Amino acid sequence: MTKNQIPKDAIKCLDKGFVRLVDSMGGDDAIVQSARVSYGQGTSKVSQDRGLIRYLMRHRHTTPFEMVEFKFHCKMPIFVARQWVRHRTANINEYSLRYSEARDEFYFPDPAHIQFQSTLNKQGRMGDVPAELKQKVLDYFKEISDRSFAMYSDLNEAGVARELARSLLPVNLYTEWYWKNDLHNLLHFIGLRSDSHAQYEIRVYSDAMAESVKKVAPFAWEAFQDYVVKGMRFSRIEQSLLEKQLPPRVVDDISEDIAYQITATMHKNKPRDEPDLYPLYQKQGGSDSEEDFKFKWDSGEIETGNVRELREFKEKLQKLKK
Repeated sequence: MTKNQIPKDAIKCLDKGFVRLVDSMGGDDAIVQSARVSYGQGTSKVSQDRGLIRYLMRHRHTTPFEMVEFKFHCKMPIFVARQWVRHRTANINEYSLRYSEARDEFYFPDPAHIQFQSTLNKQGRMGDVPAELKQKVLDYFKEISDRSFAMYSDLNEAGVARELARSLLPVNLYTEWYWKNDLHNLLHFIGLRSDSHAQYEIRVYSDAMAESVKKVAPFAWEAFQDYVVKGMRFSRIEQSLLEKQLPPRVVDDISEDIAYQITATMHKNKPRDEPDLYPLYQKQGGSDSEEDFKFKWDSGEIETGNVRELREFKEKLQKLKK
């Protein structure tokens, strides 16, 4: 690949980097196949596959997600790569500066991302930097990049070993690698590196890889968003506070709504005759009168969901009642 060239099928990252999905093995079908320990694609409906994947994600059954693999070709500054390799579950083969000469490709930050050191987070940045200071930062980046590469090239021409000459090069030099990981560990990577608190320069690469996950395993990505990224877990102390402060009537009201949702979902999945709806609702723990039930049912405002998920939520709520 020539200098600064970005493959047509790659997602550009930063000023000269990219992420390109080279290959993938499996998808949502591989997850459910593994979970069912079956052969072939199976005979289940798509809706059942989605429900199973959501169940696996919700209950942190991770092994089936490890059956899906992604292989990426990535180009990034060395300092980004050094953060990246802290995720030690991947297979990596990187461009070697012992065997090959370095290319004159350095990362220069966009002025919009030049900020002061955060006073709230030792690993972050914040605040607006004056224009003259931003220019000074860019001038220093260019000066150290140009000078170090000139000295490196001079040593190369003099026959000094590349494995030693490379030590002169700064960490804003671009490197490349092939990076292969399974879906479970890739989602863990994305969960950390696409977070708003992650460093911007690695976040753009994580976001780029996320685009591939969305296409290859859309149900898994949806479940990851619902239960991990946008979900919430409570510690023992937090749960104890909820138990003490949450009025029982609030729990009862929510549980009542869930009984309606379970009934509506079961009716949607397998339509019942009208006389059978109220008894079905009562079996789900509903306590409204038949008249109130009919009024709410006819309103058409009852949402549907996943029966198993709704029942699990109801069980959790009941545990909050003293």
